[in-house]
Amino acid sequence: MFSFSDLKNFINNQEYKLILVSDGEPYASELKKGKIVHHVPAGGVAVTLDPVARATNALYIARAKKDEEKLVLDKNDKMIVGNTEGDYTLKRLFFSQQDTADYYYGFSNQTLWPLCHVAFQEPQFHNEWYEGYKKVNQEFASAVKAEITGKTFVWVHDYQLALVPSLLVKPKDTLIGMFWHIPWPTWEVFRILPCKKDILVSLLTCDFLAFHRGYQVRNFLDTVERELEARIDQETQKVYFNKHVTTVRNLPLGLDIDVVKSLVHKEEEETPLARTIRDRLGIEGAKEHPLDWYFKKYKVIFAVDRLDYTKGIPQRLQALDKFFEKNPQDIGKVIYLGIIAPSRELIPSYKKVKKEVKELASAINAKYQTREWKPIHQIYNLFTREDVLNFYRKADLCIVTPLDDGMNLVSKEFVVASSLSSDPGMLVLSQFAGSAIDLTSALIVNPYDIDKVAEAIKTGLEMSRDEKVKRIKQMAEMLEENNVYEWGYNFLRNAILSFG
Repeated sequence: MFSFSDLKNFINNQEYKLILVSDGEPYASELKKGKIVHHVPAGGVAVTLDPVARATNALYIARAKKDEEKLVLDKNDKMIVGNTEGDYTLKRLFFSQQDTADYYYGFSNQTLWPLCHVAFQEPQFHNEWYEGYKKVNQEFASAVKAEITGKTFVWVHDYQLALVPSLLVKPKDTLIGMFWHIPWPTWEVFRILPCKKDILVSLLTCDFLAFHRGYQVRNFLDTVERELEARIDQETQKVYFNKHVTTVRNLPLGLDIDVVKSLVHKEEEETPLARTIRDRLGIEGAKEHPLDWYFKKYKVIFAVDRLDYTKGIPQRLQALDKFFEKNPQDIGKVIYLGIIAPSRELIPSYKKVKKEVKELASAINAKYQTREWKPIHQIYNLFTREDVLNFYRKADLCIVTPLDDGMNLVSKEFVVASSLSSDPGMLVLSQFAGSAIDLTSALIVNPYDIDKVAEAIKTGLEMSRDEKVKRIKQMAEMLEENNVYEWGYNFLRNAILSFG
């Protein structure tokens, strides 16, 4: 198994300075009661990049989410993040509300996001959004260029920063790599994007470009072939365009297994999530047993999602409705607990899905609830990663059913946390999640097939302990081998080799 030390030793033997560039911050700061409090976000790509940044002593450039985050920075808008094992420099960029609205809420998440996900949400095209997107990407590129000294590896992340590679105008002795974390659509979908050539040309400015899954690579190469006068070597997956060569690969993202395991433990005190559930259900005696009472009384189906139309939450609720309809013996015995993190709530489509989800939950509860029990409990709030991981360890079933997803780290974190239990839960996983290619021992479903998802829920809840242990162990061992350090090493090594 590749480790933090292995990645650290590898990068120390290279001549490159590493700059990581991402919209998301791996380390957030906020003002609470007059004091700055630092915390690690509950999830997302940035959290996964944090150990890679520490192992490589990188400079990490990200967008600040609040003006108050400037209070902890030096005169260059930088701060040191890490521990005795390793650290990195975080540089925050600050943007106006209008720039953020156009770049992030507009083009990134109402144009590119729906375009790339097969969730049947119509992408919106507004020139002012794209102009704002270009402006923010230019500021990221300028910030990166100001930090380039000598041989430098610039590693750009995700769809929000697709123009950064071309805007860098590739300085001498600089290697540019990019990881595209969301799906890449088919050409038939991508071709409707008005600025499609700008995006493609920028990505082909990179020396190395990677996606999670093989079909995403194939979709990208097919798009390039149809849109640009480029030569593609399908065997080596190299694209020859504008006298430049870009190597394209699929490299599934892994986890920092040791960090996940370190956060899973027996709770000594009531956590915010346990307290929220106790208050919602109001069960007598819960205060003395902050988690155990809940999991002894019911079989618990657990889910953690961002509020997003790509996550398939309405379809999941329909499957739960079907499950109770077909299994009346489980009424009063099974509970679905969905943690929904607020997300992009300024966008109309997100408001719409929130309304739909709330109405569906209310209708299902009205259909099945008794005086002392109701089946659907949804909590719209953010909780710490540690809090959620400890619920994974106890849950009877985790259900992860996105309609389309680049990877989905929730499913992988559940497997690792559940593997630490003597009586683990089971995972119901969408075939359209990127993680389905790794977690083959999960109960794989088509989230649109409501009846089959309902059957998988029943299968998972009734599966024998021995069968669950076997399946979870197999998946956990695979995740141990293909962890985030292996992923980081493979990306950096392949990129350096492709550069020659």
